[in-house]
Amino acid sequence: MRIGAGSIIVLCIVATAVSGCQLWQGPLLSAPSGTDDLAARHNKAGIQAYKQEQWNRATEQFEAAVKIAPSLAEAHYNLGMVLYRQGKDADAKLHFIKARDLAPENDVIENAPPFTRVEAPSRSSGYQGMSGGQGHSH
Repeated sequence: MRIGAGSIIVLCIVATAVSGCQLWQGPLLSAPSGTDDLAARHNKAGIQAYKQEQWNRATEQFEAAVKIAPSLAEAHYNLGMVLYRQGKDADAKLHFIKARDLAPENDVIENAPPFTRVEAPSRSSGYQGMSGGQGHSH
């Protein structure tokens, strides 16, 4: 079988697009055990709203979690995620940084868009999953 030059060019373009443009697929983070119950419930409700692409509701829930438990790194990270999806990149970055400051050992937080050279997820893409808040305890 012979492959034409046009096919090779198309294959190169596809390969470059797939390998050269990593999309960051960070999960949302659950509140770890021992977190204030009300803050954990707001964080969980924010995750549910995020799954349903209800960005304003998710923002409200994560903001409530952060207000109740300002040291809850997972809620700051999640709030950063939803703010990014709303196009509020500067505000999102502040919450990603706060999350990293609170939980520097958390690999998911450490791989948030401001700290890596990969692109953040598309604002139009759906929910990416959920983590158990590994690597961070209160």
